[in-house]
Amino acid sequence: MIKRLRRQLTALFTITTGLILTLVVIGILVISAREFNKKNLDSFQNQILNITSRLQSGSTVSCTWLSRLESDNRLIIHIEDNGRPLLYHGSWTPDTRRDTLIMRAREAAMAERIDPSSRPVSSSLLRSSVFTVTGDSNDTYLGSVLVLPTQTGFQSLTLLASKDSMGFGLFRQGILFLLLNLAGIAALMCVSWILVGKSLKPLAESQKQQNEFIAAASHELRAPLAVIRSSICAARTAPDQREKFMANIDRECSRMSCLVGDMLLLASADTGQWSLRTSSLDMDTLLISIYERFEPLYQDKGVCLKLDLPEASLPRIYGDENRLEQIFAVLLDNALRYTPKGRSVTVAASVQTDKHLLSRSRSIVCLTVSDQGSGMDDETKKHIFNRFYRGDSARSHKQNYGLGLSIAKELVQLHKGTISVSDSPDGGACFLVRLPAVPESHASSR
Repeated sequence: MIKRLRRQLTALFTITTGLILTLVVIGILVISAREFNKKNLDSFQNQILNITSRLQSGSTVSCTWLSRLESDNRLIIHIEDNGRPLLYHGSWTPDTRRDTLIMRAREAAMAERIDPSSRPVSSSLLRSSVFTVTGDSNDTYLGSVLVLPTQTGFQSLTLLASKDSMGFGLFRQGILFLLLNLAGIAALMCVSWILVGKSLKPLAESQKQQNEFIAAASHELRAPLAVIRSSICAARTAPDQREKFMANIDRECSRMSCLVGDMLLLASADTGQWSLRTSSLDMDTLLISIYERFEPLYQDKGVCLKLDLPEASLPRIYGDENRLEQIFAVLLDNALRYTPKGRSVTVAASVQTDKHLLSRSRSIVCLTVSDQGSGMDDETKKHIFNRFYRGDSARSHKQNYGLGLSIAKELVQLHKGTISVSDSPDGGACFLVRLPAVPESHASSR
């Protein structure tokens, strides 16, 4: 599903951005075409002025000069002196006969009442507008006709410039723009693919975790259900041991109830429905209360529970007392499970100053639960807070579902704190919980 969604989003983004890019390229191409045509028209006008100035100055117009001018600019030049054509046959062969094109240009000038075959009435130069002449092979030309009086009569100039050569340059420019547009769309597709992949990565991770959660939950529920079913069957075949099998069913139902309760807690955290009943808490009192509650349990297991508090009172924190007790219940239960008999578990507290807050310093209450168990490897540390994750040594503990530390992490984050695990100096595991303290000004006002 994620792959299909990625392809669909990539196609959508590519089409959208590609369409915008295409419109931009078309706009640039239209502007470029206008500039290109204007440049060619200006060049044609300059050629008219160049030839006209040479005729007016009385300079010799040689066939060599005309040939070079025609071939360099794809021009057709026809000059007449008192109605007699200059003996020049052109330097290149157009698709349509030269005399046909010249005749059509002169006809266009005649339509503007400019007759290149007769002397002008006035002594000023007569010049037609720039028009388009179309040949028999659909070849097109820019054209203009001039008639200028001289001392001996008059001269006429019929000038044509091939638009096909101009169009080839414009076509080549269009091909370049098309290739750039296609390259841009391909680049946009690659970028869209990468960005969509990155944006969907959290969704893929979430789906993966959800699938793992469902698979793990199904696996965990399968065992107690199998025990319940087998106990029911056994109770039917051995009525004299009915009480024993009923006790098994009751025990497995209790385990399932705890598992379902933990799963509901995590589901509430995922949907943001977990709420805290916060108040300003005295951490010294809270830790002592937790110690007194767990110390008898530790004594029964032959494990020593120690409480290490600083001489100065700990800062107060805003938190939910029941949820904080739940966090320590998870950590202390976890420590007791993996600490051998005759060893100890230490609950310690300290205060640090958060140096990342630029506006003002704020105290952080650091709480640690360290044991003297077998510890855990680096790979286990990476996944210890994942749901249903259990290290190898935990698999022998039937009551451990791998949800306790996940719940503890959610509760700590709900208190805007952090939880981490590291190696204990005594060789076991050390869980560190960091919780923000109440600012001193607020604490004193209370």
